[in-house]
Amino acid sequence: MAKFWDRYKSRVNRNCIGELTHTEGLEYWKNKLFASLIIHLMPLGIMIIIPSALVVFFLGQLTLAIIYISFGIAISLITLYPNLRVSLRKYLFLFLIYSVAAILIFFMGDHGAGLTYLFGATVFSLLILRTRIGVLTIFINICICIIHAFFIYNEMVEYPLRDSFQVASWFAISANSILMSIVAVIFMPMLFKGLQETIESQDNLKQNLLVQQNELENSLKEKNTLLAEIHHRVKNNLAVISGMLQLQYFKEKDELLRKKLIDSTLRIKSMANIHEQLYQSNSFSNMAFDQGLKDLVQTILDTLDYDAKIETEFNLEPLNLNIGQAVPCCLIVNEVLTNAIKHAFIDRNKGLISFNLEHIDHQLRLEISDDGVGFSENKESGLEDSLGMVLISTLAEQLDADYTYGSNPSAPGSVFSIQFKVTDSPDSLA
Repeated sequence: MAKFWDRYKSRVNRNCIGELTHTEGLEYWKNKLFASLIIHLMPLGIMIIIPSALVVFFLGQLTLAIIYISFGIAISLITLYPNLRVSLRKYLFLFLIYSVAAILIFFMGDHGAGLTYLFGATVFSLLILRTRIGVLTIFINICICIIHAFFIYNEMVEYPLRDSFQVASWFAISANSILMSIVAVIFMPMLFKGLQETIESQDNLKQNLLVQQNELENSLKEKNTLLAEIHHRVKNNLAVISGMLQLQYFKEKDELLRKKLIDSTLRIKSMANIHEQLYQSNSFSNMAFDQGLKDLVQTILDTLDYDAKIETEFNLEPLNLNIGQAVPCCLIVNEVLTNAIKHAFIDRNKGLISFNLEHIDHQLRLEISDDGVGFSENKESGLEDSLGMVLISTLAEQLDADYTYGSNPSAPGSVFSIQFKVTDSPDSLA
């Protein structure tokens, strides 16, 4: 039963709404109202018409029984017949209302609901059709009332009030229905005009919002393109600088100067690596720090010369860092890793460097440890005076971070640990 009802509603909506959508404004809602009226009127009307037709038939009113059956057929055709225009269905339904009104007035006069149907025809016209059709129904209503007055005057219909008040009483009664129709014609178009203006203003607002949205999207696209170009050029410029430093490194004979040149090259490559990550990820303010850390470690291992076979071990939680925190953090990693490669595995064939990254309650905790020789007392006491430690201290201060660096108390080797709060703003360190 439910499937049958759904198919029935779908067919009526298709017949009575047509191809209109809610974007068409008031015209769509008029058709929607007409469809809703027809959907419920047909089953209810047939439920009333069939018993009524049987009753009047057994009472000897054959003409009225035929009229009832004709109404049922007409409603069914208006509702279900597919090859009719929506406007034609509306006019046929209006004609059906007038037919009911005329028959009720003729058979029952002021005792029936004919005058109510006349008022209903006006309201229906205003709701479903154009305003001028509603105005036209007033004249039709007046004509029907005058014709019925003529029938009363010539004693062609029964009218209980004929002897007391004659035709004037019919005009007094019917005038109330006409007056209500006139009131509806005056006020309902005002309501619809306001609704139409509201719909049009909403459509205009929607169009303006779409235009602004397109402008914002185009502006954002241009901004992203510009940022991508900036990051790409910065990365290329840093690559040029690091390349020049490497060329100088190869030409220099002084070993101490060569070490300083390669250290500076790695620092520049660390920054270039961040810009490369941002350029490739299309996120120009945040980088995937876990992946960036792996790339940075590989870059440093590929650049430095070392004798031992160094292996790396990563235990990294996925984490995004804004560029304001990613740059100093990567430079710190560069200093720690460079120091481990240079000093932790002296006179050893192999070594292991482990990276552990955790993100708990908006706090980043990074630990870098190795299984090398660790720090001797002399080295640990002089550690703070080295350029690398000065850089680490300065960069940690920028991050507002806490860090420790020294020999691992629980295992051979050294361990570096840093912790700071992760922020969303790339300008947080400015």
